[in-house]
Formats: sequence, C-alpha cells, structure tokens
Amino acid sequence: MRKYILKYKGWLVSTVFFRSVGAIMQVLIALLVQQIVDTAMNKDVSGFIKIIIFSVVFFIIEGINDYLNKTTQFIYIKKTLTDFKEDIFRGILRKNYKDFNSENTAEYISQLTNDINMVETKYLVPYLEMIGDVVIFVGTTALLLWINPWVTLVVCATSALLFLVPAVLGKPTAKRQEAVSKQNSIFTTRIKDIFSGYEVIKSYNIVDNMTEEFLDENSTVENLKFKSNHIQGISQALSMFLGVMSQVSTIALGGYFLIKGQLTVGTLFAVVQLANGICWPITWIVSKVTLVKGMKEVNSKLLSIINESEEKKDAVKLESFKKEIELKDITFAYGKDRNALDGLSVSFEKDKKYAIVGRSGSGKSTLLKLLLGYYDDFSGEIAFDGYNYENLDKNSINNQMSIIHQNVYMFDKTLKDNIILGKYFSDEMIEKALQNSGVNEFLDILPKGLDSEIGENGNNLSGGQKQRVAIARSLIQNTPILLLDEGTSALDSKTAFEIEDTLLNIDDLTVVTVTHKLIDSILKRYDEIIVMDNGNVVEKGSFDDLINYKGEFYKLYTIEGENELVN
Repeated sequence: MRKYILKYKGWLVSTVFFRSVGAIMQVLIALLVQQIVDTAMNKDVSGFIKIIIFSVVFFIIEGINDYLNKTTQFIYIKKTLTDFKEDIFRGILRKNYKDFNSENTAEYISQLTNDINMVETKYLVPYLEMIGDVVIFVGTTALLLWINPWVTLVVCATSALLFLVPAVLGKPTAKRQEAVSKQNSIFTTRIKDIFSGYEVIKSYNIVDNMTEEFLDENSTVENLKFKSNHIQGISQALSMFLGVMSQVSTIALGGYFLIKGQLTVGTLFAVVQLANGICWPITWIVSKVTLVKGMKEVNSKLLSIINESEEKKDAVKLESFKKEIELKDITFAYGKDRNALDGLSVSFEKDKKYAIVGRSGSGKSTLLKLLLGYYDDFSGEIAFDGYNYENLDKNSINNQMSIIHQNVYMFDKTLKDNIILGKYFSDEMIEKALQNSGVNEFLDILPKGLDSEIGENGNNLSGGQKQRVAIARSLIQNTPILLLDEGTSALDSKTAFEIEDTLLNIDDLTVVTVTHKLIDSILKRYDEIIVMDNGNVVEKGSFDDLINYKGEFYKLYTIEGENELVN
C-alpha cells in the first residue's frame, strides 16, 4: 500500500500539516484554560478580557484550520482510492480467461465496493488520524513535563497499559475482518444469482424459497459483522477503561500537589486537560492500530489482483498481421478432463477464408479461444507472423482480431455505445458497419434509433437483433482477422447467408468461422474447410475435394448438413 499512500505527496503533506497544526492547537487549549482560570481566580478583569478575546481569535483560526484539514484529507483520499480502484479494476480485466472465470463476478463487485470501503474507513482514515494523535501525544507530554515531571511520569506509566490491547486483540480482529470480507463476497454472489434468475423464480412461484435463502445468507453476513464489531467493541471498551483509570490517577496526583501548594487551580485544570492529551490519543492510537492491523489480509488480497495481472514489460507488440498464424502440436485440457485439443497442428494464412466444422465437443470453439489468448496453459506452440505467443503483448494480439460470439453480451447502454465500445469511428464507418451487419434494417422501429437504450444485456432486442449488433461491433473494428463462433446462428438462413457472403467478399480480411450450418453454396466460397474430431484436425481442403474424398466431412454433410442452396 506504500505506493498508493505516497503517490499524492503534495496532498498528503498538506493533510499532515493541517492535522498537525490542529493537534498543536488542541494542546495549547490547556494553557488557555490555565490562563482563564488563574486570571478569574485572581480577579484580574483586564487580563481576563484579554485572554477571552485571544481565545475567540484562537478558536476562529482553529476552525479554519479544521476546515482546511478535512478538505485536503477528502481530496487526498478521493485521489488515492480512485487510483487504487482503477488499478484493481484493470487488474481484474487483465486476467486471462481462465483466471477471470475462476471467481464469480460478484466477488469482483464486492472487492470494488465492500473491500474498498473497508480500505477507506479502516485503513486510510485511521492512518491519517493517527498522525494528529501522535502530535497531540508528543506535544502534550512535552508541555506536561515542563509543568510537572511527576504527573507526567504517572500519566505515561498508566497509559502504557493501553498498548496491551492491540497486542492481545490484533490477530482476532484481523481474522474477523477477513471473514466479513469473504462473506460479503458470498452474499453479493448469491444476491446477483437470485436476481439473474428472476424469470425462473416467478415462473415456478418460488419467491418464498428464494426469500428463505436470502434470509440465511443475510443472517450469516450480519452475524459475522456482529462478531467483528463485538471484538472491536471489546478493544474500545478496554482502551476506554484504561484511559479513564489513567485520568483518575492524574487528577488524584494533581489534587495532592494542589493541596501541597505546588500547583494553582488553573494549572490543575491544565494538567487534567493535558492528561487527556496523553490518555485519549493513546486510546485512539491503540484502537486505530488494531483496525489497521486487521486490514492486512484484505489489503494483501487487493494488491495481489494488481500485481499478479501485470503484463510482461519486455513483451513484443504485434503491430500488424502480415503472413500467418501457425499452431504446432497444441494440446489443451479444461481441468483434469480429457484433452479438448490433442496434438493439433494447423495454420491460417493472411486474407484467406477458413471454415471449421466438426461434431459437438470436437474442439472447434476451444481453438478460437486459444487464438484469442483466453488460455495460456497449453503445450505446443502458437506463432503470429513467426513470433511465439508467449513473447507477445496480449493486448497487441487482441488488436489484430475481433470475434462474433454465439452468445452475445450487451451492455446496459445505447445501441451505438454497444457497437463502438467507447472508441471513436466516423459516421461513414458506422454506417458501413450497420449496412453490412443488417442493423440498419431494424433501426426505424427503435424509439431513438442508434441512441436507443437497449436495457440490461440487451433485453429490449431480440436474439437475432443482438447478433446483428455483435456483427456490427466486430466489423467496425476493421481488424485484419475476424473470428466467428457460430456468429450467425441466431439469424434466419437468408439473413445469415447474406451477412456471411458480405464477409467472404472482403479481400483484405482473414476469416475463421466455426459453423454447424453446412450449406454448400457458402462452404464452396471458403479457401479451406478444416474438419475437427476429438481435438484434432482430421481433414482439410476445399468443399469439392472433401466431398469427393467421402471421409468425415462427407458424413457430416450428408447427415447433418442442410444441403440446400439459399437464394
């Protein structure tokens, strides 16, 4: 966390300065109290008026300083947490496909909300407040030593007992705060799951069942919060008790010196005030140290997201796609299951068109996922223009290709936002993508055309409309490689034919299509058809060659193919 704490040094120094000034002024209040009481006891009217006027000015200045302290602290925390959240967010999105999907998305939401809130309230703010507490303690101790060393000795001795609290309760507090963090993630995951299944809940009338599950999860998280707050309460109560005992001892000793004539009444008031400046800062410091120590596990978890997902600094950037993608002897498995790809070797030349066909589970979609860099725990070699995949910058690979997925995800934004994805494109480029994808055919029925809100995951669009948007989204990127994973499966045959025909007519585009629609009029347009079975390439060639060969493709075509011309 040191990197983030010290990033905005100017604002940090300003916050420390104003907090320190405020702390010193709090210490000096004891001297004001002494002067007010002594002048009043001595019936010094002139002196009393002067000290009252001075006190009013003093407290006005303290109020201004307090405002500046809070303002600089808010700005510092805002900037620090904004950067911290951004790095965590980037870290999550930089994860590879496998690592990202190893956690529920609700876990990431919890990290960016619940955990970040804990970082602010139980780490950053206590750290800043401890600076003022330390200044008060040091200033008070120095002033009290000047007034009466014996009183100082007693106050410091009794206050030292307060440090036993974090030593005893620090670890239990840390464990319980980590438990709360984990349970918050589980709770968020369950709530997201329940809301995502709204249609099922209503259809099967299981509202009461889901409510019962919610109550169970809510009870668990609230019980853990109670246990965490309970131990913090014990810590604060013990600190309070020891602080009060220290104060009582100070008052008793001060009273003794007053009886002996070694202290004035005003000085006794000052001593009591200063004793507070030793006892309570130590109490607060002890309580905040316990909080900060308790955040160790949470901070480590968040920092690991940032550190583990950093790109290799010496990675080669693939500036353009010039020749071919080559896969040699690729073997890959999901977990401990059988190999999804088993010794596969295949290549894709620039500007050629490839159709990948095969039975369900033959490894077609897995091949596309490896090309996209979703997984890196495979054996064998993938090379882009001769550069080994392991040595390439993964973002630069993604910049060379786009994909049209079978299952399309839509952001809860406008139709246009879902096509351009935050990038800038000219009106001509947008219009071309709309035309080639067929999106322009349903624009008129939307209330605001391209600027229409399409709802959560495109709830305001049909399946076919969403797939056309996905096609427009890919085409507008103008990448040299286009991958389609059943990219037209939600469209009717005529529309699918027209769109696929448009893609195949683009000369400077490498197309790799995974398809189950074996339509001869389309398949004949491909430079090469790759037939997969059991994670490997079993045949490849042109449509006519494969039909004449009467092998695996012929079986697929005659049994599963539509085997008809689409006009």
